[in-house]
Amino acid sequence: MVRRLTAGVVFFSVRIVWGYSVMLPKLSKAVCGLSAAADMAELGTAMASAAQELGFVSFNITIDKRHAVELMEEPLLTTWSREDLLAYSRDDWAAKDPLLQSAVQRETPFLWSAEGWRNSGHCEYSEYLALNGIAGGATVPLGGGPGKLGAMTFLAVSDDALTADSLHATNVLALFALARVQVLREGITLQSRAPDPLQSLSRRQVDILHWVAEGKTNREIAVIMGSTLSTINYHLEQIRQKLGVSNRTSAAALYKGVGAPRG
Repeated sequence: MVRRLTAGVVFFSVRIVWGYSVMLPKLSKAVCGLSAAADMAELGTAMASAAQELGFVSFNITIDKRHAVELMEEPLLTTWSREDLLAYSRDDWAAKDPLLQSAVQRETPFLWSAEGWRNSGHCEYSEYLALNGIAGGATVPLGGGPGKLGAMTFLAVSDDALTADSLHATNVLALFALARVQVLREGITLQSRAPDPLQSLSRRQVDILHWVAEGKTNREIAVIMGSTLSTINYHLEQIRQKLGVSNRTSAAALYKGVGAPRG
């Protein structure tokens, strides 16, 4: 019995050492890439390379949000296409996505799988993942206290990436990325002398504000953007709060005064 236990401990230890010996060089390379990023665009490119280095195909990072729905609708950096993000919002996946709630409710990094969501009763979400070729992923909560929700999620097309070692690596990567974002933001702030009040808005919110300035109703904007009325109402409330105005007319006037480009 003692020999069996000893052999088991040795085997387990070898697996741990082997796992770290394989993962550490990849993690080191990924961190070096993030360190070299001179702006947010370069950081996004470095993050995409880092995710692939660790065996993932996609990533999404969002910080300083007040509501869970914003984690997917207004990501800070992501490899998701604009069309994918719009489809997620249009189909109201935020109301059916168990990962969103887990990301804001849990405090430690966790692995998840499409099959796991199916087994826990979230069949529709599991099918959504499978339809997009996603086997599972790793999520690192990045909450900074009340009103500062955040998370970084890595997506994988194979269960091979869903290991304890990769979870540790994604945790390190996410925390380093968060620190790098803060450094870059401070640098941008120091260089900005006359900040544009619209810079606090997401691209989606700028698009909505454009249509408000064009005289469209909330319902018309929802149709134009392929979204729901409730989503448009929510974003307009966020726009009003971010711009410090009391109504949509004032927000539209500010937009026209700034002359924000749309491209």
